Amino acid sequence: MENKRAILTGALLWVLIFFEISILMFGFKLNTTTTYFVHYLVLIPLAAFCLWLYFKGKHTNLTVKEGFRVSLIFVAVGIVLDLLITVLLFVKSLSFFAVPYLWVGYLELIVICLIYPPIKKTWF
Repeated sequence: MENKRAILTGALLWVLIFFEISILMFGFKLNTTTTYFVHYLVLIPLAAFCLWLYFKGKHTNLTVKEGFRVSLIFVAVGIVLDLLITVLLFVKSLSFFAVPYLWVGYLELIVICLIYPPIKKTWF
């Protein structure tokens, strides 16, 4: 596992999600439920892109175990960046982490990271 590479691709994923959610909420002015429903759909290609970048190197093993490790780093990076940027600069309350939509997104990310290696091996 390349921790630096996983942290950087996790940070990239967080930035992509930040802009995606901002566009959905403020650009399209969608309500919260619709925003997160669309986000769950858009998260699939965003996460797959970041996983592709991570696994692109020859020093990584394309295994479910590695996918799980990467998912834990992606989630940890997401939580840290949410704390440092989203909560401190925008929301100004830790109640941000009480929103179930957020945790469903983290769970979906873990599932995507788990299924990416077998799908990549068999289909591509």
